[in-house]
Amino acid sequence: MVIGETVCCVADYDLFDYNINGEHGCYIRYSGVNGKHIIHFPCNGEWAELFDYQFVRVNKPGYVSTKYKDFIRNVSVSKVGDVA
Repeated sequence: MVIGETVCCVADYDLFDYNINGEHGCYIRYSGVNGKHIIHFPCNGEWAELFDYQFVRVNKPGYVSTKYKDFIRNVSVSKVGDVA
């Protein structure tokens, strides 16, 4: 997956008192430290760490919508302490 792809949460997940099941988010990256994917959910402006089975791609692999192209321009991803 690439940064900015649209994903949809397919499991009940409480993200700061908001169930994001069915919500679309912006994929950021995979974290080898905990085996989860970091995804930003604009519905409440928070970041979630989800396992593979908790989300699905919305579009074809590698497609980044205009909405998320603008968002990821402001995202910096650090590799410090992370293991691939």
